[in-house]
Amino acid sequence: MSDSTSPWPLAGARPGEVVVIARWTPSPEGRAQVDAALPGLVGASLAEPGCLGYRAYRPDGDADGDIVLVERYADRDALEAHRTSAHFREIAVERIVPLLADREVVVTTVG
Repeated sequence: MSDSTSPWPLAGARPGEVVVIARWTPSPEGRAQVDAALPGLVGASLAEPGCLGYRAYRPDGDADGDIVLVERYADRDALEAHRTSAHFREIAVERIVPLLADREVVVTTVG
């Protein structure tokens, strides 16, 4: 989980940038594995050249609650590079997604 002192990923957002907000509900039996995998996903994502912000947190502060990811990318190409990266495929798609009971993702462009 991201440190609550890390910068808000949408601070300074500019028109044309892409924002992703995802809500993950880990299954009870997969929660610990999701929590363990998240720091690697966050760190690797922040290292991408087109990633302008990436934060995972629990909005209600409940360790058993949903996880919200707030991500910001320079443009659609940067988002596509993220989605096709090895770390996204290995950590998010192969390790985390199978452990989720529910998942919602919204993608929008800053106007």
